[in-house]
Amino acid sequence: MATSAFPSDIITIEQMANKKMLTTPAEPVQFPLTAEILELVNTMKEKLLALEGVGLAAPQINHSKRIIAIYIPSSAALLRKEVKNYPIHFLFNPTYTPIADEKFADFEACYSVTSKSGKVPRYKKIKLTYFDEHGMQHEAIEEGFYARVLQHEIDHLNGTLILDRLTADCVQGPIDEMMRLRRSELSDEQKKLFDDLLRKKQLKKD
Repeated sequence: MATSAFPSDIITIEQMANKKMLTTPAEPVQFPLTAEILELVNTMKEKLLALEGVGLAAPQINHSKRIIAIYIPSSAALLRKEVKNYPIHFLFNPTYTPIADEKFADFEACYSVTSKSGKVPRYKKIKLTYFDEHGMQHEAIEEGFYARVLQHEIDHLNGTLILDRLTADCVQGPIDEMMRLRRSELSDEQKKLFDDLLRKKQLKKD
């Protein structure tokens, strides 16, 4: 796969110049997809695989388009109960509505927020609507961790960050502190995997 010519640096809310991009609703994608949008998709794919994260939204790499990428590898699935693997895939103009009011809180961090993370409340079950790369519309009922990732990434398209979801009653704090707390709640086997993943990501940074 050829390397994309699109800039792919993650932008963060802590940098004032990025505030508008990260807090303004993104622009809808038109079909058929243009060469520019296909190049953006390629850039997002390369970036998400390099980060080894579970999701990425176009505004996070400074592009105001309603595109998200989702990738849940086995390593991410092993850190939570009853999580299915998902190969990397893209959703265009996605939206969701809750199936019920019930929410549950779980640890979330965000590449575009470097000052804080915490246990973010999300709907347990949602109705997802999106378009694929061919412009075909799809609807699905999603729940659990996949629904959480979808809500997180779709929030980005609406100019919403985890900072907006972390209300005063949520467990939250500096990222290092929250990482230690999250690790403390894992089994011994999961702790080894967690530590290995952190080491791999640190090596990539260095």
